[in-house]
Amino acid sequence: MSIKSLLQIILFLLIILIIGGLYFTYFYTKPLDKELKSLLNGELDNNILTEDINTNDQEILEENNLTQKKIEQTRKQNDVNMVSSEKLSNLTKEIEYVTEGKNGDIFKILAKFGKTNIKDSNILDLEDVNGSIVSDQRPEIVITSDYAEYNYSNQNSKFYSNVKINYDNKLITCDNLKLDISDNLAIAYDNVLIIDGNSKIKANNVTMNIITKDIRINSENNITILKN
Repeated sequence: MSIKSLLQIILFLLIILIIGGLYFTYFYTKPLDKELKSLLNGELDNNILTEDINTNDQEILEENNLTQKKIEQTRKQNDVNMVSSEKLSNLTKEIEYVTEGKNGDIFKILAKFGKTNIKDSNILDLEDVNGSIVSDQRPEIVITSDYAEYNYSNQNSKFYSNVKINYDNKLITCDNLKLDISDNLAIAYDNVLIIDGNSKIKANNVTMNIITKDIRINSENNITILKN
């Protein structure tokens, strides 16, 4: 075979390869690229759509939670306002009760505020209390406390918190005081301190006869007498 024939064959093969490459490039590669791009664009769109849906769902959920919280806060505030209104409607100012004992002594109890006890309608809960027992034959007994309970049915009272009893230049302080009008007794208990002039006596409880002013001191321990 001559060199010229060989060169012709090689040139023919090169032409075929070039034509085949061009054909493959235009007819196969570009459609594949388009399909790939379409698939990628579709996935991106789906991702964007999914993110938008998730974002919208989250926003809706947060709005619902916020709305629920506002509803609960409003409900709680309404409950508080209702309770406050009930307290105000049940609250009485400047209360005064006067009771006369069998021996003619007059028991007065005054309070700045009062309301009916929830558990017992016969009891009136009092605040900022001043009481007195007035007699024509004996000096007046004055009782003060932060709070008290006055019983309508028997006129008995219970004073508590910062209780002070003044009589005959004596002072008794305690945490609690029960006043039994029918039996003419006043019973002081819890952190009782009797101050008489320069003497101070500590005791567990003290019982005083309202008529005679006699007192009985009870203590689990020895009575402590302090002198200034």
